[in-house]
Amino acid sequence: MSLSFREDRRRRRGRTRVLGVLFVIGTVSTLLAFTFYLGGEHAEGQISALNARVNELTDANDRLVKAKGEAEAAVNQTRTAYQQLEQRYAREVPKGPAQEIQRQVQIKLEEGIAPQRITAVVAMLEAKRSCEPAENRRFYVKVPLYRGGGTEAAFGGGQLRVSASGEAALAARNNAPQAFFDVEKPIQLALTAGDTERQAQGTLPLEQTIIGAGAEWRVRMARGARGFVNVTVERCKFP
Repeated sequence: MSLSFREDRRRRRGRTRVLGVLFVIGTVSTLLAFTFYLGGEHAEGQISALNARVNELTDANDRLVKAKGEAEAAVNQTRTAYQQLEQRYAREVPKGPAQEIQRQVQIKLEEGIAPQRITAVVAMLEAKRSCEPAENRRFYVKVPLYRGGGTEAAFGGGQLRVSASGEAALAARNNAPQAFFDVEKPIQLALTAGDTERQAQGTLPLEQTIIGAGAEWRVRMARGARGFVNVTVERCKFP
């Protein structure tokens, strides 16, 4: 009988151990399943957050692309407007002689001369000039050391006067200033026709035109003998 009791107790212990193992396995399985569930929920949350971030970045990129397109369109529009303005400036703003004519006309208008009078004078101008025979004179170009006369030439019975000053030539030996001008340097020219005066500067040969004393004077200057300038003047009808 004692043997049967021990056998029963051994069987009960075995059943207890099996149940314990099954309990542990069940518990572990439950924990694993719960862990997988939590992990899935977490992963799903991360995926949702990433999708939201992707959508946000996509929207931002779309806005940047749109802004870039608008900026490029604005730049192109500005460039086109600038080119049109540049072309208009080239068409409407005079250059060279026309610019000087416009300046002189503006001066006369500001002095109170009627626009109709200016227009009438311009209309009377002709391409073909009616000029008197040319006159030839010479004068001495003024320099600091020169104290003599002959520094002015008169034309048309004194109606046009021409003079000039220059930079003294230097002696080759000691660079001492001389009493005659350096023909390689610019001279300062002064023209007076009646009440009209004009200043000019340049190296020889020079050509200038001045209108005054009821005529148009065409002045051409070239090198002459040492210290002198040869001048040829044509007096033409004006207007």
